[in-house]
Amino acid sequence: MKKILIIEDEPDVAETMKILVEKGGYKVDYTLNPEKGLKMVKDYDLLLLDIAMPGMSGYEILSKMKKRKINIPIIVVSAVGIPEQMEKEIKSKYPKVGYVSKIEIYDVLVKEIRKKIGK
Repeated sequence: MKKILIIEDEPDVAETMKILVEKGGYKVDYTLNPEKGLKMVKDYDLLLLDIAMPGMSGYEILSKMKKRKINIPIIVVSAVGIPEQMEKEIKSKYPKVGYVSKIEIYDVLVKEIRKKIGK
């Protein structure tokens, strides 16, 4: 069974995503602590990552993962809209990164996970 890590600072959102993704047939863990998540991520098949978090942003996590050569698929799941220029920059620096708006989470998330890592 594929393992997915969620790094999300809002407990209700993290738990909702966990339940939704588990229904898609995946093993899911989450952490509300970005620093802890960065230490855990290498043991997972995919990362669901929030961008706007206190302490360490999702952008910082992406940068640190790249420096540490942690190369797993990532889907940014954020309420913050990503401007087109920023999206292009993320795609050029981190080609495996996808994006799902929290507004679309119920319709799109499991579909995007399957595109990245299958079932």
